[in-house]
Amino acid sequence: MMPTNNIDFHNAECSACHKKHVDIRTEIVAPSPDRPNAIRKKIIFRYKDNLDCDVDEIEKLALVKKRFQNLDEK
Repeated sequence: MMPTNNIDFHNAECSACHKKHVDIRTEIVAPSPDRPNAIRKKIIFRYKDNLDCDVDEIEKLALVKKRFQNLDEK
């Protein structure tokens, strides 16, 4: 069974920064090493500063955002 997450599509933050998103896209991302033939889709929320970023760049920025968020929580 797939896990279900409740997503607030109206108030979600950008995937790459803490600002409110202005664009939502479903993107196809690289397959995972454990399932190389599977197609993975991801919902990407973008703020206007990140509209031109590709999925790889958004994912890198999201990791940075998460690391700083974890530091702030500690």
